[in-house]
Formats: sequence, C-alpha cells, structure tokens
Amino acid sequence: MVVKTDLCYFTECKVFPGHGIRFVRKDGKLLTFLNAKAFSLHMQRKKAQRLRWTLVWRRKHKASAKKVVKKKKTKTVKVVRAIAGLSLDELKERMASKTGGAKKPTSKKEATIKAVKARRRTAEERKKRSAGFNKGSRGSNKGFVKVPKSRMRMRTQR
Repeated sequence: MVVKTDLCYFTECKVFPGHGIRFVRKDGKLLTFLNAKAFSLHMQRKKAQRLRWTLVWRRKHKASAKKVVKKKKTKTVKVVRAIAGLSLDELKERMASKTGGAKKPTSKKEATIKAVKARRRTAEERKKRSAGFNKGSRGSNKGFVKVPKSRMRMRTQR
C-alpha cells in the first residue's frame, strides 16, 4: 500500500496523513506544515535557509549525506590479431624476438652505470688517501705551536 505524503512548505520534510497543519492563504493556495513550530516560524516570516535543521539549509550548504559512487575503471587489454599472410604463432614469435632484443640495451645501460660508479669510487678513494697523507705530515710537526702575530712582533723587536 502506498501512503500519500505531502511536503512541508517550510522545512520540506515529509508530512504523513493525519499529521501536520494545513493553512489556506488569501490567494487560495493550500500550505501544509510539518508541525506547529514550522507553521509559527513561517508566520513570523523567518527564512528556512537560515535555520540549520531544515532541509533547505542542508541543501544550500551541501550538508546532506550523499553516497559517493566510484566509477569502475576498465583496464585496457592488448589484443593480438593475426595479419594477412602471418599466423598468430608467427606474430608471437616475432614479438618475443623483439622483446629479447630490447633487453640488451638495458644491460648496456647497466654496464655504463657500473663503470661510472666505479670511476667515482676510485676518485673518492684517491681523495681520501691524499687527505690521509696530509694529516700524517701535520702530525710530524707536533712541537709546532701557533703564536699570535702580536707576540711575533714583540720577538722581532728584541
């Protein structure tokens, strides 16, 4: 059984049979209100958009709970079809041979990268060795002490 419901003129909520207030304006329009609260606010000329509990406010501020439906993404599938004069098996063999050839340049790339890294390592090792050598030479002058310039001047004046 289908129940005929009206919408409240103020709140836009459903008004079920036997509930609510009906009001006839001077122009003859029949207004249905959910309850005395909605009727009273309408008669006070309050705006439903400014009352947070009304559906009008919720619609204006997009506060209604909406179900978010994600679209299913279709995956593209690569289809291999036979060409006139070539069977599917022959095509697959050719494609396999092409992909086999494509792996060789990547190995060349890897080899060049390894060579560059090795060069860098050797350069870094050289730097470390030279820095270590300089440190050792400084260590041999342990008796040397830095003297401020003002004292140096005093020594030369004597």
